[in-house]
Amino acid sequence: MRLPLRLTALLALALSIAAAATPARAEKLNGFYSGSGGLAQEVHRVLIIEFAADGTAILQQKWHDKDPQTWHGHWKQDKKTVTITYDQSKDSKDTQLPTPLVFNLKHGTLTATSWDPTTLGPLGPPKLTTFGGSVPQVTSVASCQALNTMDPTQNCITWDSRR
Repeated sequence: MRLPLRLTALLALALSIAAAATPARAEKLNGFYSGSGGLAQEVHRVLIIEFAADGTAILQQKWHDKDPQTWHGHWKQDKKTVTITYDQSKDSKDTQLPTPLVFNLKHGTLTATSWDPTTLGPLGPPKLTTFGGSVPQVTSVASCQALNTMDPTQNCITWDSRR
């Protein structure tokens, strides 16, 4: 059965309007993401990132048999792209900041597309997934000195708690 030309044109117009009116939704970031990896035990590490609602972020990386490294930064999301820019450390005002860390967010997984190899290794960070369940996003992590890996009920160790 063949539709009349006028009806076909109206149907095509209605479909194009419906497609244009439906915005592409970007996935929302949850609070914590983590991942681990490495080709051998000597280069194995765990990376944890907490994204706060105010755009602050804290990254903590723990290489095998080394002290954890912690960075503060700010994040922004543009559809499926998440970019973290590093903040200048209070201790190292003379050092150059690492290049921004850029992720693609797809199905709840952050996959790095661009990173600073000196900071995060030549192969880049592992894929990061959100913790299971509903993890509320905190307001800010600007006052965090490090992530609190000893007490999961507290999200971070603040600057004042290490006196």
